[in-house]
Amino acid sequence: MATVLIVGKPNVGKSTLFNRLIRKRKAIVEDDPGVTRDSIQDRVEWRGKFFTLVDTCGIFENPEGIVEKKMKEMTLDMLKEGDLLLFVVDGREGLTSEDHHLADFVRKSGADVILVANKVEDKKKYENEVKPELYSLGFGEPIPVSSEHSLNIDTLLEKIVEKLESKGLELKEEKWEEAIKVAIIGKPNVGKSSLFNTILGMERTLVTPLPGTTRDAVDEEVEVDGKRYIFIDTAGMRRRSRIEPKTLERYGTYRTVEAIERADVVILVLDAMEGISRQDQRLAGLVERRGKAIVTVFNKWDLVEHRERRKKEYLQLFKEKLYFVDFSPLVFVSALKGWGVEKVMEYIEVSFKSYTTKVPTSSLNAALEKLFLISPPPSKGGRKVRIYFG
Repeated sequence: MATVLIVGKPNVGKSTLFNRLIRKRKAIVEDDPGVTRDSIQDRVEWRGKFFTLVDTCGIFENPEGIVEKKMKEMTLDMLKEGDLLLFVVDGREGLTSEDHHLADFVRKSGADVILVANKVEDKKKYENEVKPELYSLGFGEPIPVSSEHSLNIDTLLEKIVEKLESKGLELKEEKWEEAIKVAIIGKPNVGKSSLFNTILGMERTLVTPLPGTTRDAVDEEVEVDGKRYIFIDTAGMRRRSRIEPKTLERYGTYRTVEAIERADVVILVLDAMEGISRQDQRLAGLVERRGKAIVTVFNKWDLVEHRERRKKEYLQLFKEKLYFVDFSPLVFVSALKGWGVEKVMEYIEVSFKSYTTKVPTSSLNAALEKLFLISPPPSKGGRKVRIYFG
């Protein structure tokens, strides 16, 4: 499927445009610059034509912190992967040095570009003051839109389809077998994104030593040995009492719960250096109450001393503190070194098969009969309770 990337400096409305084009609220939208920290993708359908749309991190001209530097590096690496780039600028304020800085990288990538002027609600001001200077970027006629108010979005979609088809790309819906949806959850800084990237074999989410780097639930499709998976990397979940209301972190937490609900299999990532905390138990409870298959992973196993000798100790800890999900396979991994990741994939498949297995009525009745022979239900008024089997 053809791939279209949305690029631009922070706070020009890339995520609002992304949500508008895919027709749902998937990317987090806030006024603070740098909200999108990971690339998020989804499918767009327009009049029977299909393509993949990717919302990228905003690029700071002079990134200061480790997170901003990593965001810039990731987005620049992705420029060569798209069949088409939507270069988004602010149609209210006009160009800044950051726009020109990013435009240099876009030109060097050699990619086809559509210049999108977002936030154009005042057409007169745009035509007279902003539009003339946009030609200096060298990307041709800009398309004015207002993502927030859904103005001129149809024109943009028509232009995208026209550009992709002019490159000889077929915009047909790809017929995949149903994918296994896998959500990766855990507290902040347990290595969820590192595990996600190791499984995918490429960087799609931001990996830094800072807790709370991932804010969104990030989907990525991958095919392994002919089988299709959708992996969902989620924001780290802290205790609710520690999260301020109406914040990005609170919204990211809601998205994590939503990711669990739409997953078939959930990977619960624990920090082997910290053991199992109350918050780990809460997260496991969220999965158990929603009836999802679960694979439990002790990450950072490379940092544990006397590993082989201590496996029994960790198994006992698991049985004591996560007894309510003791059916879960337990895997010891190092996401950074790649240890045990193949085993994780193995157990995802096993857990999915168990999760989707339908138990025949006859087998269920036989099991219930045995259970009632061992422990009959209490009598009522001296009379035995009769059990009717399906």
